Amino acid sequence: MPATLQLRNVLVAIDFSAPSLEAIEAALPLIKHFEADLHLVHVFEPDYPASSMAAIPLAVAELEVGQRVRRRLQDVAKDYSVPLRRENIHAMKGRPFEEICRLAQKIDIDLIVIATRGNTGLKHLVLGSTAERVVRYSPCPVLVVRGSDAKKKPAQQLATFGKILVPVDFSECSMKGLGYAKALARELKAKMILLHSIALQYYIASDEYARYDLPLLMEQTENVAKQQMRDLVQQINWNGIEIETSIQIGHAGQEICAEASDRKVDLIAISTHGRTGFKHVLLGSTAEYVVRHASCPVLVVPSRERALPKSAVATK
Repeated sequence: MPATLQLRNVLVAIDFSAPSLEAIEAALPLIKHFEADLHLVHVFEPDYPASSMAAIPLAVAELEVGQRVRRRLQDVAKDYSVPLRRENIHAMKGRPFEEICRLAQKIDIDLIVIATRGNTGLKHLVLGSTAERVVRYSPCPVLVVRGSDAKKKPAQQLATFGKILVPVDFSECSMKGLGYAKALARELKAKMILLHSIALQYYIASDEYARYDLPLLMEQTENVAKQQMRDLVQQINWNGIEIETSIQIGHAGQEICAEASDRKVDLIAISTHGRTGFKHVLLGSTAEYVVRHASCPVLVVPSRERALPKSAVATK
């Protein structure tokens, strides 16, 4: 990741709900700071008539929906006094996360901004959320704004990002997220908190004395983590950025969210390891856990080039 950060094109996903409008507010200070172009996108899923109906009325209805959506997006931009070129208004039909990610890839978007409503429970486990799926497949970093918390902080403050929490596990993937966060912190003159979470695995052993080794194991693991953190801090040129470190023991996602809340950070910047397939379905990812539970905005940086889901590719 280069020392300087450039944001030329920022895409904000809008479904006209209050949280999605708050996402625009959170994005505006970044857009102004970087002098980036704003793009607005709304993905609609029209109710198709019976198959016996003629194709022409269907096409006309779809065209009317697209025109209506574009007008509404233009009105949204006017409400926030944002100059918006005609070609930067995108009304698309399909599955929201697929179309958002495909558009970002097509027009070379540098940052997607999207709101999450923090759904939980069985319905969430089965369906996920558009924000989490965008995080999973986006070809570029994604800033997720938690709409339910927007009333607690004015959006202008949300995007100042004076204090940024960066989880690290010392892997190549997390280093990419750290590099992006460092460039952002330097640009915005923000403070960075580096967090490493130690997740110890517990096993049932037949050895009666095995349980006495756990405290020693924890101590040794923590010492290794502290040394890795010291090495990391010493090896990087921070360009004057104020740095703090934290070592915690526990579930990574839970510790990240707790640390963010305790320290009242403005942003969590985390990379994703790009787990896919059945393993992802079973385990999810730390990044998606944080997106779902964090009380502040979350910036997710993809650690590798992403491929769109097969269903999206098939509809090209």
